[in-house]
Amino acid sequence: MIIFGTRNRFKTIGTGQFYCPHCQTQRTYERKQAKRYFTLYFVPLIPMGDLGEYVECQTCHRTFQADVLTMKPTSKPLSAVELLNSVKTRLLAGDPIEYVVRDLTAAGIERDVATSLVSSSIGSSRKLCKNCNLSYASDVTVCKECNQPLPEIHK
Repeated sequence: MIIFGTRNRFKTIGTGQFYCPHCQTQRTYERKQAKRYFTLYFVPLIPMGDLGEYVECQTCHRTFQADVLTMKPTSKPLSAVELLNSVKTRLLAGDPIEYVVRDLTAAGIERDVATSLVSSSIGSSRKLCKNCNLSYASDVTVCKECNQPLPEIHK
């Protein structure tokens, strides 16, 4: 019995820092190339063609077209003081709790301090988007990431 087929292989062709559109901050990336191979007994033997290149964020593991490397941040990052003063406003305006905590920790504030600041700003009631699993303040009605209506409060 002869077992043959095809298989995709991925090769890292570069690394560096880039502005990740999903994380909305500077992150490490790997630029990868994909090729399809003919396999015999599950061993890739003959390259059958290029499938293309892509960039993978090493934090969120999302993939993007290679032109994402030319993107620049849309606005200047807020300072730690500005972030601290805007926590409640951002949460009530519909920013996901995870994004607010991420921004606070990126500014050098410890994670437990950031989460307690969020809790003191909006309380313990949360709404969870079933589509993208982001959590929101109880007053928010629509997910900012996927534009889906948010269900009732989860405690």
